[in-house]
Amino acid sequence: MNLRLTLLSGISMFCSLLPFNVESHKVIPINDRWRFHYGFQAPNYEITDVTLPHTWNRKDAMFGDKDYFRGLCNYSRMLPGNLKDSGKRVFLKVNAAQTVADVFIDNHFVTQHRGGYTAFVTEITDYLTPGQESKLEIRVSNAPTMDVAPICGDFNIYGGLPRGVELIVTEPVCIAPDYYASPGVFFHPKEVSDERATLEVETILSAGDSEIIDGYELETSIWDGKRLVSSKRTPVNDAAYPVTVDLSIDKPILWDGSANPFMYKGRVELKKNGETIDSREVPVGLRNFSATADGGFFLNGRAHRLNGVNRHEDVAERASAVTLSDHRQDVEIIKEMGCNAVRMSHYPQSEYFLNLLDSAGIAGWVEIPFVNVYVNNPAYDENLKEQLKEMILQYQHHPSVFAWGLFNEINSGWLDRPSKMVVTLDSIAHSLDPSRMTMGASNQNDDFNGFTDIIAFNKYFGWYGGDPSELGGWLDREHAAHPERKIGMSEYGAGGSVLQQNEELVKPEPGGHWHPENWQTHYHIDSYRQLAERDYLWCNLIWNMFDFCAASRNEGDTPGRNDKGLVTYDRKTKKDAFYFYKANWNKDDKFVHIAGKRQPRSGDTTTVMAFSNDGVGELFVNGKKFGKATPDKVNVLLWENVPLASEGTVVEVRTKNSSDVLTIP
Repeated sequence: MNLRLTLLSGISMFCSLLPFNVESHKVIPINDRWRFHYGFQAPNYEITDVTLPHTWNRKDAMFGDKDYFRGLCNYSRMLPGNLKDSGKRVFLKVNAAQTVADVFIDNHFVTQHRGGYTAFVTEITDYLTPGQESKLEIRVSNAPTMDVAPICGDFNIYGGLPRGVELIVTEPVCIAPDYYASPGVFFHPKEVSDERATLEVETILSAGDSEIIDGYELETSIWDGKRLVSSKRTPVNDAAYPVTVDLSIDKPILWDGSANPFMYKGRVELKKNGETIDSREVPVGLRNFSATADGGFFLNGRAHRLNGVNRHEDVAERASAVTLSDHRQDVEIIKEMGCNAVRMSHYPQSEYFLNLLDSAGIAGWVEIPFVNVYVNNPAYDENLKEQLKEMILQYQHHPSVFAWGLFNEINSGWLDRPSKMVVTLDSIAHSLDPSRMTMGASNQNDDFNGFTDIIAFNKYFGWYGGDPSELGGWLDREHAAHPERKIGMSEYGAGGSVLQQNEELVKPEPGGHWHPENWQTHYHIDSYRQLAERDYLWCNLIWNMFDFCAASRNEGDTPGRNDKGLVTYDRKTKKDAFYFYKANWNKDDKFVHIAGKRQPRSGDTTTVMAFSNDGVGELFVNGKKFGKATPDKVNVLLWENVPLASEGTVVEVRTKNSSDVLTIP
C-alpha cells in the first residue's frame, strides 16, 4: 500500500468513489457469498453464509450483554479466476472493518489495518494467479487493545465488516486508489466568493514499481450539468509526485445549506495517446464556513446557528450493519425535525450518509474516535494520527463537513499528554486541510479546550445532577472566563421512555429503571430556551437523535440501551421532544402536536401543552371551544385547568393549517 503523504492544501469539496463507465477502471462489489465463523480455525466453529454489511454482535450486544463477544472472527470468499488478465492491476477496498483487520489471499498475508471506522485499500495483483480462483480471507478482531482508538466508549464497538467490500481493477498506470483509500483526486478551493472561485486540483497517480511514465496527460475539468465551466490539460511524465493544476469559475454558484445545496461536477481523466484509461468524477461544492467568539457560526458570510443532533451508526435489528435504506430513513427523519447539522459521534460514519447530508445541505461534524481516555503509549499516538489522516483524506471533499473533530471527553491525566496530543492532531489537521477549522467536544475545564479553532461542551444539567435552569448561567460564566473562545453545545439531553409515563413532573434517577417521557420533554424545553437566547453559541446539538445501544448501561426500560434519543431505536416512535424541536426548526411543514398523549391524566382538570409552528391555536373540549393560546418564544402553547368529563374527554387543538387530537379515557 502506497502511504506517501502529500500535505494537501485546503479542501472543502465532496467526493465519493463512484462506479465508473471507463472500461479500464472497474469497481466490483463483493458483498455476497461470504463464509463466516468465530475464531481462527473453522473446524472449531460453525460456518455460516453471510452477506455484507455484517456484524457478529447483532444479537449479544444489542440487549445488554456486557460481555458481548469481542474477539477474532473470520470472513472468507472465493475471488474469480479472470481478475488478473491482460496486465491489469487489482486492488481490494474494505470500507470498514472493526477493529483490526488482517487480509490473506491463499494463506499469504497481504496487509493489516488498525481502526474500525475508515476504509483501506491494498493492491492484491501479485497474490493472484491468472485463470485460477483465489481464496480471500479477512480476519477481523474487535478485541480491546491499548494501541487502537477507541479504547473505550459509552457505545458498542461492534465487530465485523459493516460497510461492504469491493474490488477495483485498473490499468498499470492509474489514478491511485490506494492513497489512504481516498479518491486520488482533490479539488482544493483557494478562494471562494460570489464573484470568483479559484481551485487547485491535485491528482495522485500510481504506476506500480515504475515512476517514470511517457505519453500520458491529465484532462481536469469542472462542469455545471452538461456545461463545461473550466478545464486544463497537463502532460504527465512522472508518477512519483502529485499533478497539480489551477482552475477558476466566474460567478460561482455556492453550496448554501438547505437553501441551495448546489454542487458542480469535477472530472479528472488520465489519457494515453488521447485515449482515456482512467477517470474520476466527483461533485464539487463551494462554500465558506467560519465562526466568531461573539457572533456564533457563519455560512457564506451569513449567521447560521447549527441546530441539530448527534447520531450513532446503530439501528435496531442490524446494529452497525446499517443499510443504505437505513441511512436514507435517518436523514429523512433528521430533515423532518428541521436540523441543519449532524454530529457523527464518535467516529467517521458511512460516506453514503455524508453524501446524503451534502445533498440535503446539512452541515456534518466528523471526528476521530479519540474518546474518553488517553493512554501514554507511542503506538496509540501513531494510531490516532493515522486515523486522523485517513479521515481527512477520505472525507475532505464533502461540502457538508465544516470542521475536523479531534477529541471527545478525554481525561487530563497521564502526565498532561492529552494536551500535547491535541496540539499534534491540530497541527496535522491544519497541514492537511487549512481551509477547515478544528474542534473538540469537552466535558471538563482543561487547557486543551482552547487549542482547537472552535470548542463545544457536553453538559447535562437536569439529568446528571442539577437542574436544566443552570445551563445558561454556566455558559455565560464560561464565555466570560474565555471570551476569545468560540463555544457551542455538542451534547445535552435526558433519557425518556415512551413506555414509561408519569402524570406528575418528577426528575428521575439517570441510572434507574424509570425514565418517564415527560421529564425529557421538560428538560429540552427548559434547556433550549436558554440556548436560543445566547447568540455567541455556534451550535446546539442534542444527545441524541435516536436511542442506541450501550451494553454497559442498565437503565430505563431496556438493559444495554441509551434512551436519550428523540426517536426510538427502531425509528417507529417520535417522542414529544422531537415535535418540540420540529416546531422551532422546521419552518415549512406547518403542524401542531399535543404533548403527553401517552401520559396518564386523572382528576377533574388537566393542563394541555402543544407545540406548533403554525401560529395561534384554539382548544376544543368535547367539541366546545375552550380558548386560544399564542405560541411563546419557543413555540409552546399552554391551556390550564382544562375540564375532564367523567365518561371521557376528547381534546382537539386547531391551528390555521393543522390540528391534533388527544383522547382521555
